[in-house]
Order: sequence, then structure tokens, then C-alpha cells
Amino acid sequence: MGAASLRQPEILGAAAPTDVPQKAGAAAMLLGDGRLHLQHGPIDLVIGADGTPAAVNAAFLAAQHRFATILEELVDELPVLRAPMQAASPPPHGVVARRMWQAARCHTGRYKGKNYLTAMAAVAGAVADEVLAAMSDRAGCECAELDRAYVNNGGDIALYLKARSPFLQKFDIGICADPDIVFSRFSDAAARHHGQPQKSPARPFAGTITIYANDRVGGVATSGWKGRSHSLGVADFVTILAPDAAAADVAATLIANAVNVDNSAAIKRQPAHQLAPDSDLGRRLVTLSVAPLPVDDIMTALKAGARMAQKMIASGNIYAAYGVVQGYGFHCDVGNVMVGNMPNQGQV
Repeated sequence: MGAASLRQPEILGAAAPTDVPQKAGAAAMLLGDGRLHLQHGPIDLVIGADGTPAAVNAAFLAAQHRFATILEELVDELPVLRAPMQAASPPPHGVVARRMWQAARCHTGRYKGKNYLTAMAAVAGAVADEVLAAMSDRAGCECAELDRAYVNNGGDIALYLKARSPFLQKFDIGICADPDIVFSRFSDAAARHHGQPQKSPARPFAGTITIYANDRVGGVATSGWKGRSHSLGVADFVTILAPDAAAADVAATLIANAVNVDNSAAIKRQPAHQLAPDSDLGRRLVTLSVAPLPVDDIMTALKAGARMAQKMIASGNIYAAYGVVQGYGFHCDVGNVMVGNMPNQGQV
């Protein structure tokens, strides 16, 4: 579950909500606000596009067509994708699997033995990248009339912004301060619906990132122990900006794992395979809960994550990283590192 929240663009000429037939067990629905929802097994995409009606329709049709077989393609190569990667590991055959392998491959030098890495660290981002690429390719000459688009795979988001446009295209992305606060707002809304007034917690977001085409950010991803995927660390969340979503996905996973402290009674862990028998993490201990930590431990964990983020920025794998542990955070981009109390809500 990703903690980044993308403000949705308006879709010009969107039709009323309708089910769109999909082959191979995949389901598609055009939502009332003009976004496209695609779902197949564990993969759940929300897709937005902004441009002429013809360009948006062409992009959505391409997304549906490409999405129909992605899950089967990945299942066919699961044993390879779940295996520990090495620098000499041969690439898989499928297009999405190769995206995953390529994104993870550049990190294999630091992850060996028990501290291994698999291509599954990039799966959500790679799926988002592939569907977005299909949207652009299918649009063809109409792509000139597609101003912006995104594919959101559970918080791992592939982005497209038209570089040459009479209007300056951008995305505003909210960075979550605490996933529990965001989740509680859904509970509060349900409680109010049933006549039970609730007080919503303040400050669900730490700030907003504005991304323009010339920033070259093609992917945003989030990881942390409060998310939908298992994490080895104590980060409430780590959000990454990168050239594509697969690169962001791997980096978010690895940096969130690095935001960690050893031998703390405040952290409850369990072997991953006991929670999910087919997990690629095997017997590695994943975080179940984190009680309030001493500030020194929080700062130690954040600094460890910031150091890893700096290395990835220096190597060009990512552009920026943001992370939070219990109200404290770090922010890294080119030539800039901050660790400490979270800033007041505003522009990041």
C-alpha cells in the first residue's frame, strides 16, 4: 500500500460509469470521475489521463488490452522472479519481468547471501510502467494530444507529463505523514454515515510535491511496515521519486528496510514465510508492529535510510527520497539531506 496520494486530473469527454469486458479474467470499469479501474487477482490499477477525448480513449483501450495478460505472464516466471538475484543472473523472458529484473539488477552488488534481493521488489512499479508505456505507444500520433497520464498500482505510480505544451503540465502529489491517519479518515466517514460523529486527526499529509515534465520524474513509489507489503524496517513510510516506477519501487523497498534499529523490544517481528508461505522473503523477519521508540533509536534508523538514499541519488537510480518514523523524518535530494522533526505541512 502506497502512502503517496495523487490528485486526480479531470478527464475530458469521459463516459458514464460502465463495465468494459476484459479477456483472461481481468476486469475493467470506467469510473464516474473519468478514471479507468483495472483489476486482476492481486493487481489493482487506477488510471487517469488528460487530453483530447480521442487521445484519452485510445490510451484507455491500450491499457485494457495490455493489462489482460500481464498476470499470466508473471505467474509463468514466478520461480525465477522469486529467486535471489546475482549480478550474473540471466534475464527473464517476459516484458514486465524484464522491467523488474532491470530495476533490481543495479542493486545486487550490495545484497548477497542471507541479505538477498529478488526481482519481486519491483513488481508493482514494473506493471505500472508497462501499462503506461502501452498507453503511449497505442496513442501513436494521438499522443501529441495526451497532456498527462498516470497508472497507480496501489501507491506505486508511473507518470507521464507532456514536455511541450501550451499549458504547463504538472502533478501534485501528497506525501503522507502517517498512513494510520489517512486510514482513520475512511473509518470516520463511515462512522458519520451511521450517525456517529468522530473527530478526524489533523495533518494526514506532511506536504505536497509538485512535479513538472522537466523534472524527468517518471515514477513514485512508497514502502514501509504499515503498507500492504512486508518490510524489514521500522519506517512508517518511505516515498521515492525516480526515473520510472520500477526503479522507485525497488528503492522504496530497500530504503524502508534500511530504516531500522536492532535488538529493540519495541519492535515485533515474525518470519515472512509464516505470514505468507510463498513470500520471496522466506525466513527473514518482517515487522508486524512498532511501539513508541526512543528518539535516539528513531534518529539512528532515519540516518541509516538517508545514507542509503544518498548513495542511490548519487548513482542516478533515484531523484529524491522522503521517510517518516513516528513523527520524525528525512528528506534527501541532489545535494540536500535533512533529518529530524517533520516540517509543518506545506510545499516540499
